[in-house]
Amino acid sequence: MKKYLKRNKFYFMICVLLFSTAGIMSVFLASIVQKMVDTSVDKNIIQFCHVMILAVLFIIINFLIYVLRGFFRAKYLKNVMFSLNHDLFKGIFFKTVKEFNQENSSAYLSIFNNDLKIIERNYFDNLLTISADLSQFIICLVAVFSFQFSLAIIVIVINVIAIFAPILFGKVLSKKQMISTQKYSQLNIKIKDFFNSFELIKCFQITHHVIHQFDYVENEYETSMQNYRYDEGIISGFSTLSSLGVSVMTTLISLYFVIINRITIGEMLAITQLVNNIANPLGRLSNEIPLLKSIKPIENKIETYFENSHEHRINSIDSIENISFKDVSFSYDQSKEIIHDFNHVFYKNKKYVLVGNSGSGKSTIIKLLLNNYEVSKGTLYINDIDINTINIENIYQHISIVHQNAPILNDTLKNNITYFKEYSDNQITEVIEKAGLKDFVNALPEDLNTVINENGNNISGGEKQRISIARALLKDADLLIYDEPTSNLDHTTAKEIESILLNIDKTCFMITHKLDKELLSKFDEILVLKDGSLKEAGSYQQLVDEGAFFKQLLKGTS
Repeated sequence: MKKYLKRNKFYFMICVLLFSTAGIMSVFLASIVQKMVDTSVDKNIIQFCHVMILAVLFIIINFLIYVLRGFFRAKYLKNVMFSLNHDLFKGIFFKTVKEFNQENSSAYLSIFNNDLKIIERNYFDNLLTISADLSQFIICLVAVFSFQFSLAIIVIVINVIAIFAPILFGKVLSKKQMISTQKYSQLNIKIKDFFNSFELIKCFQITHHVIHQFDYVENEYETSMQNYRYDEGIISGFSTLSSLGVSVMTTLISLYFVIINRITIGEMLAITQLVNNIANPLGRLSNEIPLLKSIKPIENKIETYFENSHEHRINSIDSIENISFKDVSFSYDQSKEIIHDFNHVFYKNKKYVLVGNSGSGKSTIIKLLLNNYEVSKGTLYINDIDINTINIENIYQHISIVHQNAPILNDTLKNNITYFKEYSDNQITEVIEKAGLKDFVNALPEDLNTVINENGNNISGGEKQRISIARALLKDADLLIYDEPTSNLDHTTAKEIESILLNIDKTCFMITHKLDKELLSKFDEILVLKDGSLKEAGSYQQLVDEGAFFKQLLKGTS
């Protein structure tokens, strides 16, 4: 976290300076209190007027310092947290798809919603309060030494004894805070799963079961927080012991010195004021320092997201001319192979469809092609170049995909189509017409500037797919991948969508469970997969005439 302080050292140093004035202002106040009391005892009206002016001056200066503190603290926290959030978000999105999928997306949300808030509170903001309390402690201690040396020694001894226990509790507090953040992440994952499955939960009438599961995970989290708060309470107890012990002892000793005429009543009150400004900050420091240390596990966790783990790839391509799978095998966990010895060459501007039963490996072939995973055996080539040596971003430049469930942003229709890239109005109008969206756009209250709700819940499934098609067409990629693009649509809409997709003069891969003759006859080649192996390949008519397994699939759908 230190690098974020360095990046924003100007605001940080100003904040430290302003917060460190706490000690000076405490001494100033103690001096005014002493003068007030001594003046009243002496009944000196001229001195009283001087003290009154000092008091008003103190109030004005204190007010200005607090205003400046608030202003610069806000700027400092805004800058460091923006910088940290930016780096974390960037680090996550620089992951490969494989790396990203190793964690549930709710775990990432938990970092932003919980972990970063803890770092802001316990580290960045805490540093400022430590600065204020440390300055109060040091400056007021020096002032007490100037008043009464022996009294200052007593204060130090009492505080040193009281502060050791909270420091020792720091490691325990850090461990329990890490446990609570893990429990919070698990709770977020459960909540997201339940919200995403809301319709199914109602349909299958498992509401009470879901509430029971939520209660269990929520109780685990709250129990972890309870244990964390227990230790916080112990630390606070020692802090209070320090404050009360020093205050009581100081008052008694100061009274003794007044009785033996070593100090005046005004000096006694000033010393008491100063000692309180030693004991209270030190008590808070005994709580603040463990909190500062407690964020270390979270810091280490977040640091892992800043690492760009995938290797540097030196090759790039200008277009996709051909794709070759040579003896490719793949398994997700190194135990069960999903793809076995897959061999095939795909050529530019040809249209291919992958068919087969569920679990046959169709989607995995596409994931390998997108380089979401590395093959376990064999080699996958693009333009006769090993795909694992080609820059991933460069590969994505030449591929566009239309998903089964078209992802829709909670944003304008225009941004959902352009995905925030710059295109001319003519280009956008052209793809809208090709995707069959013209009537839909014209009927919207604000045309392309109309906001589409999260997941497109204010538009139909067909409209979502057309938006996805327009997006893919606008990118003008060499290779178009269609992953079950019409499986959730009615027959008429599906036919319209399929017609649009297959009339694009690009290399095309489609995954489908629909073994419709009219559809499959439009492809140059049908690849029939069974248990991860390429069983048969050819045109529709060739497979009908010669493909034994393909004919079994056709019978299964008839």
